[in-house]
Amino acid sequence: MRRSQALGRVAVSVAMLAAASAGARPLDIYNSMRDTPITRFEKSDIDLMKKTLSRALESGEDGVAVSWQNPATPASGTVTPAKDPQGRPGCRMAHVENRHRSLRNAGDFIFCKNKGEWRLVGPAAGN
Repeated sequence: MRRSQALGRVAVSVAMLAAASAGARPLDIYNSMRDTPITRFEKSDIDLMKKTLSRALESGEDGVAVSWQNPATPASGTVTPAKDPQGRPGCRMAHVENRHRSLRNAGDFIFCKNKGEWRLVGPAAGN
């Protein structure tokens, strides 16, 4: 699988986990995702978000936000990497915030590197 496809699945998984982490039922998950920025993103927005997520996890300094903005659309966001709260080697936490016009969504997620690719493990505890 190509890296961009894997990170694309991560982006969608992050959005779904953000909605599901509150213990929502399936219809609630749909309703809560319906008005989130990622549902308004174009492919170019997703691509920028994925590249930023990968760059932040790979080489970003803990606690320092890495920003992205698509000048062609009203989409933007930040990824702030941090140490994995459980101290697992090869894992990091990321605070992911996305914006589209007045819509904003944010959450903390755990990613672990497996065979050279960052994989979403799940939402951070208390997220």
